[in-house]
Amino acid sequence: MRRLALLGLLFLALPAAALDKVALQLNWKHQFQFAGYYAAIEQGYYRDAGFDVRLLEADGKTDPIDIVLKGKAAFGVGASELALRRAQGDPVVALATILQHSPLVLLARQDSSIETIQDLAAKRIMLMPHETELYAYLKREGVAAFQALPHSFDAGDLVAGKTDALSGYVTDEPFALQQAKFPYHVFTPRSSGIDFYGDTLFTTDALLRSRPERVAAFREASLRGWRYAMQHPEEIADLILAKYSSRHSRAHLLFEAREMARLMQADLVDIGHMLPGRWQHIAETYAELGMLPADFSIDGLMWTPGPRPLPPWVLPGFVAAALVLLIAGAVTWRFIALNIRLSKEIDERTATALELGTARRNIAALLDATQSFAALIDHDGTILLINSAGAARFGGTPATIAGCNMYALSTMAAGDGRRAAVDQAIRERRIVIHDDERAGRRLHNTIVPVDGDDGRVHHVAVFSEDVTERKLAEEALRDANLKLQSQLDEIRALHATLEEMAVRDGLTGLYNRRYLDETLEREIARAKREGHSLALVMIDVDHFKRLNDTYGHQAGDQVLVAMGELLRADTRTEDVACRYGGEEFLVLLPHMSLEAARDRAETWRAHFAGLTVQHGELALQTTISLGVAAYPNHGHSAEELTQSADLALYLAKHDGRNRVTVFEATPLAVDV
Repeated sequence: MRRLALLGLLFLALPAAALDKVALQLNWKHQFQFAGYYAAIEQGYYRDAGFDVRLLEADGKTDPIDIVLKGKAAFGVGASELALRRAQGDPVVALATILQHSPLVLLARQDSSIETIQDLAAKRIMLMPHETELYAYLKREGVAAFQALPHSFDAGDLVAGKTDALSGYVTDEPFALQQAKFPYHVFTPRSSGIDFYGDTLFTTDALLRSRPERVAAFREASLRGWRYAMQHPEEIADLILAKYSSRHSRAHLLFEAREMARLMQADLVDIGHMLPGRWQHIAETYAELGMLPADFSIDGLMWTPGPRPLPPWVLPGFVAAALVLLIAGAVTWRFIALNIRLSKEIDERTATALELGTARRNIAALLDATQSFAALIDHDGTILLINSAGAARFGGTPATIAGCNMYALSTMAAGDGRRAAVDQAIRERRIVIHDDERAGRRLHNTIVPVDGDDGRVHHVAVFSEDVTERKLAEEALRDANLKLQSQLDEIRALHATLEEMAVRDGLTGLYNRRYLDETLEREIARAKREGHSLALVMIDVDHFKRLNDTYGHQAGDQVLVAMGELLRADTRTEDVACRYGGEEFLVLLPHMSLEAARDRAETWRAHFAGLTVQHGELALQTTISLGVAAYPNHGHSAEELTQSADLALYLAKHDGRNRVTVFEATPLAVDV
């Protein structure tokens, strides 16, 4: 810890303009396993971030984690054992997971004495002490006793019979064994439910506390390097041979690149992605196997970077959208307020008209008091009284207009409309509202019947208001509301489209892996509550890489589209068919037994085997392999059920492809 503190002080003492000289401890020799770090150096990503990085190879004797903890390196590459070390009290911090699935496997010679992982009991096995994941695997499978040999790091010792099995990376040693045409078994911890993270960039609590911004910069530069390396594998292979190591051939390095891409799953998750729940599961697995106490804690193991900055266009776009909505809202509110005010005025004027109808003696004063047209007429339309505003509308004064016929002073069309409204008010003894136009102006007329002393209606009071501006405002408000509604409909449609795109695969139109993962969790929970079964079928297109290499990716895409069309045509409404990644498909079958799912899978297999996919002038044919698993027989969680279906698919392909295999509770060891 003292050395670690000195290292932190050294970091702080560096001049601002100088590059930070830091060491990155690798967990093995130079090879494609560390391609991202080579790319970050070569492309200048570390230099741009202010670092001068030195890469340290592992010597095969000292645990790389111990080297970082002793302060001999600021950063290191570890694996799942980081959870074990954190729970044991070591201040390690995982910064970014490079491999979503661990490449660690056991490679065993293939003969009659070794057929399953249990057959390694009492056998000779080469293992490294820090490969805790493999020790957990052996313990879970009941292989408690075996003859541990010092690791030679040479797959040739397996060929020569110097050991019965050895640990290795599925991305590395199998290449040498395949080149030697040596038959071998691959035993992976994943077959036992131990699906741990692989290579992970890490540092220490002390460095993270003292230089958090530099740790973040180093992490980001490293991930930039990894993204570049996986996009340019051949370039990085040449770089390794030229500057770092010629221990592996170019073909070996490219084999490693392909296998790493499969374990990284960069098409599904960002490089560096980690989940706290998965680290917790790793530690719980160690505790379950007695490698940690039950009250362990890994608090602080996983470092979570801050939120990524928004793209530069987001803030201006948001501000512009907010301004548009603000302006639209202000206009809308103004029209609403105007409409409320005008409606209130109408209500008030109607009340005034009613009051005039019951108080005839005050009608003349009230007529002159109003600023709108007001007149008292008899049943023939003769104007008995009219106010100044009303007389001005007809081009005269109250004295000159009184005694004239209102209908005669109006246009023929307007006069007929007003006569009908007055007759209706007298006949029905109620207030009548009548609207018309005069010289391009819109008029709102209120006709109020006035009772005589004999209880009969002899006169009517006519009130006419020029509502041109109000009508224009109402129309503008209506148009604005319609436009706003149209915009809202477009936004809703766009939102629905984006939501659909977020859960759909762009090529096949099936659901994507994200949607399947969320749905599978819910369906398993529902199956537990309701006590019904569900099945999962994993499908892989046989020899898909060979088809792509021979006829091109467009031909391969046509085959994937045909697979998607088959699943859409032959699945139920409640079934969920998705493209799980590459040429893999996964179908969730709620309320379906294992036997029914197997029959359904066999139908798909037979149909696809007889299918011809037309690509230009080419008629392509291929087959599919299918693995079937069911809840609760083969798993009680989404992860367990998916692993069971995956292993069943693996066995189907191993047994010759073009077949359906149902998962068996006890996994068999298979060769690849």
